[in-house]
Amino acid sequence: MVDQEEALNSSAQMQLDAELVAQVKQISACPSCSPERQMLLNQFVNGILRSGRLGHPQRSAYPPSLYIDLYNEALQKTLIEICQKIDQYKPEHPVMAWVNFRLNCQFIEVVKDYQKQGMTQMPKAESRFPVRLPSLEDLPLFSPAVEDADMQIQQFLRQDPEGRFQKLRLRERPDVTFQALAIAKFVEGKAWPEIAKSLDVPAQTLCSFFNRQLRDLVPYFKQYLEV
Repeated sequence: MVDQEEALNSSAQMQLDAELVAQVKQISACPSCSPERQMLLNQFVNGILRSGRLGHPQRSAYPPSLYIDLYNEALQKTLIEICQKIDQYKPEHPVMAWVNFRLNCQFIEVVKDYQKQGMTQMPKAESRFPVRLPSLEDLPLFSPAVEDADMQIQQFLRQDPEGRFQKLRLRERPDVTFQALAIAKFVEGKAWPEIAKSLDVPAQTLCSFFNRQLRDLVPYFKQYLEV
């Protein structure tokens, strides 16, 4: 029975590997920046996210709440890198081996960035947007050719139709608004340490403010975006 299950798992892995390699070939055959290439990249990334074969480097080395933020940051950077360098893929290696190698490298770099900011603790990872807002579950490729749903979210954040995002300000720094942080994080794809450095505000302070406001805004997002 165990041998049969292992055989089925092995067969499923081989099928996934073959599908991902075929997708890479299709993508490479498309002109750069073409709508078709972007559509195939979206499908490719979704396949990676749903594969169940993404690694989790150094998982036991950090508290769970901190690890989730580090990991999500590294995974976002990895997926963007993979899409940008898809033509450099070497078919003698399985696609997921390549992805996980780059994920491990990106994780190391993300940890270094956080350490430079003196980050030892992060808010719990309810920091992500609710359903259908840009997240790792919804293809974090913030490019001009993102899916329509992500474009709708970007426009909503920028336009701020009732001015609510702009009114929510950090008490210690009234010039720092929820809108500015949301655009930096979920439209421009910046990491919290990068945002913190540009504003000269501790990343943990920004995260706490952003998460607190976001929880209160969930019904508002759903109302306007019809989630």
